[in-house]
Amino acid sequence: MEKFVELKKVTDCMFQEKKIEEHPLFVALNNGVLSYVQRKEIALQIYHVVLYFPRFLSAILTNMSDYRMRMPLVENLFEEHGKMNEKYVHSETYKQFLKGIGISEEEINESEPSISVIAYNRGLTDLCLHYHYLEGLSALGVIEEIVARVSPMVGQFAKSNYGSENKSLVHFTDHEVLDVQHANEIYEVVALSYEGEQRQIIERGLKLGFYYHSRMYTDILESVR
Repeated sequence: MEKFVELKKVTDCMFQEKKIEEHPLFVALNNGVLSYVQRKEIALQIYHVVLYFPRFLSAILTNMSDYRMRMPLVENLFEEHGKMNEKYVHSETYKQFLKGIGISEEEINESEPSISVIAYNRGLTDLCLHYHYLEGLSALGVIEEIVARVSPMVGQFAKSNYGSENKSLVHFTDHEVLDVQHANEIYEVVALSYEGEQRQIIERGLKLGFYYHSRMYTDILESVR
Protein backbone atom coordinates (compact mmCIF):
# COMPACT_ATOMS: atom_id res chain seq x y z
CA MET A 1 0.00 0.00 0.00
CA GLU A 2 2.87 2.37 0.85
CA LYS A 3 4.48 1.81 -2.55
CA PHE A 4 1.14 2.39 -4.28
CA VAL A 5 0.71 5.73 -2.49
CA GLU A 6 4.24 6.70 -3.47
CA LEU A 7 3.62 5.77 -7.10
CA LYS A 8 0.32 7.67 -7.15
CA LYS A 9 2.12 10.80 -5.97
CA VAL A 10 4.33 10.53 -9.05
CA THR A 11 1.40 10.08 -11.44
CA ASP A 12 -0.63 12.83 -9.75
CA CYS A 13 2.29 15.24 -10.18
CA MET A 14 2.55 14.25 -13.84
CA PHE A 15 -1.11 15.00 -14.49
CA GLN A 16 -1.00 18.25 -12.53
CA GLU A 17 1.98 19.43 -14.54
CA LYS A 18 0.83 18.37 -18.00
CA LYS A 19 -2.98 18.76 -17.65
CA ILE A 20 -4.20 16.44 -20.40
CA GLU A 21 -7.67 17.99 -20.04
CA GLU A 22 -6.21 21.17 -21.56
CA HIS A 23 -4.79 19.42 -24.63
CA PRO A 24 -5.42 21.48 -27.82
CA LEU A 25 -7.66 18.74 -29.22
CA PHE A 26 -10.16 19.08 -26.36
CA VAL A 27 -9.84 22.85 -26.29
CA ALA A 28 -10.70 22.93 -30.01
CA LEU A 29 -13.56 20.50 -29.47
CA ASN A 30 -15.10 22.49 -26.64
CA ASN A 31 -14.57 25.85 -28.34
CA GLY A 32 -16.58 24.73 -31.35
CA VAL A 33 -13.85 25.55 -33.88
CA LEU A 34 -13.92 22.11 -35.51
CA SER A 35 -16.34 21.33 -38.32
CA TYR A 36 -18.67 18.34 -38.25
CA VAL A 37 -16.45 16.58 -40.82
CA GLN A 38 -13.37 17.18 -38.67
CA ARG A 39 -15.10 15.90 -35.54
CA LYS A 40 -16.23 12.77 -37.40
CA GLU A 41 -12.70 12.04 -38.58
CA ILE A 42 -11.28 12.49 -35.08
CA ALA A 43 -13.89 10.07 -33.70
CA LEU A 44 -13.12 7.54 -36.42
CA GLN A 45 -9.38 7.71 -35.76
CA ILE A 46 -9.94 7.10 -32.05
CA TYR A 47 -12.02 4.07 -33.05
CA HIS A 48 -8.90 2.50 -34.57
CA VAL A 49 -7.11 3.02 -31.25
CA VAL A 50 -9.99 1.48 -29.27
CA LEU A 51 -9.87 -1.55 -31.56
CA TYR A 52 -6.21 -2.09 -30.73
CA PHE A 53 -6.21 -1.63 -26.95
CA PRO A 54 -6.96 -5.28 -26.03
CA ARG A 55 -3.90 -6.28 -28.05
CA PHE A 56 -1.67 -4.12 -25.86
CA LEU A 57 -2.97 -5.91 -22.78
CA SER A 58 -2.49 -9.29 -24.45
CA ALA A 59 1.09 -8.39 -25.37
CA ILE A 60 1.86 -7.43 -21.76
CA LEU A 61 0.41 -10.70 -20.46
CA THR A 62 2.85 -12.75 -22.55
CA ASN A 63 5.74 -11.15 -20.64
CA MET A 64 4.40 -11.75 -17.12
CA SER A 65 5.35 -15.04 -15.51
CA ASP A 66 3.48 -14.59 -12.20
CA TYR A 67 -0.19 -15.52 -12.60
CA ARG A 68 -1.07 -13.50 -9.49
CA MET A 69 0.12 -10.33 -11.19
CA ARG A 70 -1.64 -11.29 -14.41
CA MET A 71 -5.05 -11.76 -12.82
CA PRO A 72 -6.14 -8.06 -12.61
CA LEU A 73 -5.06 -7.62 -16.23
CA VAL A 74 -6.92 -10.71 -17.36
CA GLU A 75 -10.02 -9.26 -15.68
CA ASN A 76 -9.38 -5.96 -17.48
CA LEU A 77 -9.12 -7.83 -20.79
CA PHE A 78 -12.31 -9.72 -19.90
CA GLU A 79 -14.12 -6.40 -19.46
CA GLU A 80 -12.65 -5.08 -22.73
CA HIS A 81 -14.46 -8.02 -24.32
CA GLY A 82 -17.75 -7.15 -22.65
CA LYS A 83 -17.39 -10.03 -20.18
CA MET A 84 -18.01 -12.25 -23.23
CA ASN A 85 -21.18 -10.39 -24.21
CA GLU A 86 -20.64 -9.02 -27.73
CA LYS A 87 -23.07 -6.17 -27.09
CA TYR A 88 -20.74 -4.71 -24.44
CA VAL A 89 -17.37 -5.26 -26.12
CA HIS A 90 -15.69 -1.86 -25.86
CA SER A 91 -15.03 -1.54 -29.57
CA GLU A 92 -18.71 -2.31 -30.17
CA THR A 93 -19.96 0.27 -27.64
CA TYR A 94 -17.65 2.79 -29.30
CA LYS A 95 -19.09 1.86 -32.68
CA GLN A 96 -22.57 2.56 -31.30
CA PHE A 97 -21.28 5.94 -30.15
CA LEU A 98 -20.09 6.64 -33.70
CA LYS A 99 -23.51 5.78 -35.08
CA GLY A 100 -25.11 7.96 -32.42
CA ILE A 101 -23.23 11.01 -33.72
CA GLY A 102 -24.30 10.32 -37.29
CA ILE A 103 -21.53 8.12 -38.68
CA SER A 104 -22.83 5.27 -40.81
CA GLU A 105 -21.77 1.64 -40.76
CA GLU A 106 -20.38 2.12 -44.25
CA GLU A 107 -18.24 5.07 -43.15
CA ILE A 108 -16.93 3.05 -40.22
CA ASN A 109 -16.04 0.09 -42.44
CA GLU A 110 -14.35 2.30 -45.03
CA SER A 111 -12.35 4.25 -42.48
CA GLU A 112 -8.63 3.54 -42.23
CA PRO A 113 -6.19 4.49 -39.47
CA SER A 114 -4.01 7.48 -40.22
CA ILE A 115 -0.23 7.23 -40.19
CA SER A 116 -0.16 8.76 -36.70
CA VAL A 117 -2.58 6.14 -35.37
CA ILE A 118 -0.67 3.33 -37.07
CA ALA A 119 2.53 4.68 -35.47
CA TYR A 120 0.81 4.83 -32.07
CA ASN A 121 -0.58 1.29 -32.30
CA ARG A 122 2.68 -0.20 -33.52
CA GLY A 123 4.76 1.76 -31.02
CA LEU A 124 2.70 0.62 -28.04
CA THR A 125 2.54 -2.96 -29.27
CA ASP A 126 6.34 -2.96 -29.53
CA LEU A 127 6.68 -1.47 -26.04
CA CYS A 128 4.32 -4.03 -24.51
CA LEU A 129 5.71 -7.04 -26.35
CA HIS A 130 9.46 -6.50 -26.56
CA TYR A 131 10.45 -4.56 -23.45
CA HIS A 132 10.25 -5.06 -19.70
CA TYR A 133 6.63 -5.66 -18.78
CA LEU A 134 6.82 -3.04 -16.01
CA GLU A 135 7.62 -0.36 -18.57
CA GLY A 136 4.74 -1.26 -20.86
CA LEU A 137 2.35 -1.81 -17.98
CA SER A 138 3.17 1.60 -16.49
CA ALA A 139 2.46 3.18 -19.86
CA LEU A 140 -0.91 1.44 -20.09
CA GLY A 141 -1.81 2.62 -16.59
CA VAL A 142 -1.22 6.24 -17.58
CA ILE A 143 -3.17 5.75 -20.81
CA GLU A 144 -6.13 4.33 -18.87
CA GLU A 145 -6.02 7.36 -16.57
CA ILE A 146 -5.85 9.75 -19.53
CA VAL A 147 -8.96 8.18 -21.04
CA ALA A 148 -10.72 8.35 -17.67
CA ARG A 149 -9.90 12.04 -17.41
CA VAL A 150 -11.02 13.03 -20.91
CA SER A 151 -14.10 10.79 -21.16
CA PRO A 152 -16.33 13.15 -19.10
CA MET A 153 -15.36 16.01 -21.41
CA VAL A 154 -16.08 14.06 -24.56
CA GLY A 155 -19.30 12.68 -23.08
CA GLN A 156 -20.52 16.14 -22.10
CA PHE A 157 -19.67 17.54 -25.54
CA ALA A 158 -21.55 14.69 -27.21
CA LYS A 159 -24.58 15.18 -24.95
CA SER A 160 -24.68 18.89 -25.72
CA ASN A 161 -24.38 18.38 -29.47
CA TYR A 162 -26.14 15.07 -30.12
CA GLY A 163 -28.80 14.84 -27.41
CA SER A 164 -28.59 14.18 -23.68
CA GLU A 165 -30.86 11.12 -24.02
CA ASN A 166 -28.65 9.50 -26.63
CA LYS A 167 -28.07 5.96 -25.33
CA SER A 168 -25.08 5.49 -27.63
CA LEU A 169 -23.08 7.80 -25.33
CA VAL A 170 -22.84 5.02 -22.73
CA HIS A 171 -19.33 4.25 -23.98
CA PHE A 172 -17.97 7.43 -22.42
CA THR A 173 -20.11 7.40 -19.29
CA ASP A 174 -18.89 3.85 -18.60
CA HIS A 175 -15.26 4.77 -19.18
CA GLU A 176 -15.42 7.67 -16.73
CA VAL A 177 -15.61 4.98 -14.03
CA LEU A 178 -14.09 1.87 -15.60
CA ASP A 179 -10.81 3.43 -16.67
CA VAL A 180 -10.15 4.95 -13.24
CA GLN A 181 -10.59 1.46 -11.82
CA HIS A 182 -8.38 -0.08 -14.50
CA ALA A 183 -5.67 2.53 -14.06
CA ASN A 184 -5.56 1.95 -10.31
CA GLU A 185 -5.48 -1.84 -10.77
CA ILE A 186 -2.50 -1.45 -13.08
CA TYR A 187 -0.77 0.96 -10.70
CA GLU A 188 -1.29 -1.52 -7.86
CA VAL A 189 0.44 -4.28 -9.85
CA VAL A 190 3.29 -1.98 -10.87
CA ALA A 191 3.69 -0.62 -7.32
CA LEU A 192 4.65 -4.09 -6.08
CA SER A 193 7.97 -3.62 -7.91
CA TYR A 194 8.41 0.11 -7.31
CA GLU A 195 11.91 -0.01 -5.80
CA GLY A 196 15.56 -0.27 -6.79
CA GLU A 197 16.43 -0.43 -10.48
CA GLN A 198 12.82 -1.21 -11.40
CA ARG A 199 11.75 2.22 -10.18
CA GLN A 200 13.53 3.82 -13.17
CA ILE A 201 11.89 1.38 -15.59
CA ILE A 202 8.45 2.15 -14.15
CA GLU A 203 8.89 5.91 -14.23
CA ARG A 204 10.12 5.76 -17.81
CA GLY A 205 7.02 3.74 -18.69
CA LEU A 206 4.76 6.36 -17.09
CA LYS A 207 6.38 9.06 -19.20
CA LEU A 208 6.17 6.96 -22.34
CA GLY A 209 2.46 6.35 -21.82
CA PHE A 210 1.78 10.06 -21.48
CA TYR A 211 3.97 10.88 -24.47
CA TYR A 212 2.48 8.25 -26.78
CA HIS A 213 -1.13 9.12 -26.01
CA SER A 214 -0.87 12.91 -25.91
CA ARG A 215 1.22 12.85 -29.10
CA MET A 216 -1.43 10.73 -30.77
CA TYR A 217 -4.06 13.36 -29.87
CA THR A 218 -1.78 16.10 -31.25
CA ASP A 219 -1.17 14.25 -34.50
CA ILE A 220 -4.86 13.48 -35.04
CA LEU A 221 -5.75 17.14 -34.51
CA GLU A 222 -3.06 18.28 -36.94
CA SER A 223 -4.18 15.75 -39.54
CA VAL A 224 -7.79 17.03 -39.62
CA ARG A 225 -6.87 20.70 -39.81
